[in-house]
Amino acid sequence: MPDAEEFEGLHKEHAELVENYKECFSTKAGEKVLEDLKAAYGNRMSYSPDSHDTAYKEGQRSMYLRIINMITERKEQYCQQQHRPLPPNR
Repeated sequence: MPDAEEFEGLHKEHAELVENYKECFSTKAGEKVLEDLKAAYGNRMSYSPDSHDTAYKEGQRSMYLRIINMITERKEQYCQQQHRPLPPNR
């Protein structure tokens, strides 16, 4: 288990990573990529009678969800710090 200093370092690394995700996907190109990923993987069922196909599809979907979670996380933290409501999703 990390001590307080290690935990602070991990938190800082994670915050920087979240910022990198946000910077990457806040550009016009990044927004278009997110739209494409959402259309391809965001709102679909992963289930298939073939368990390998299901796992493959769920892996694709989980990558899209990770990106969304990373860029949303920072918005939530910022809004909480500023005592503002969260902006609506795109």
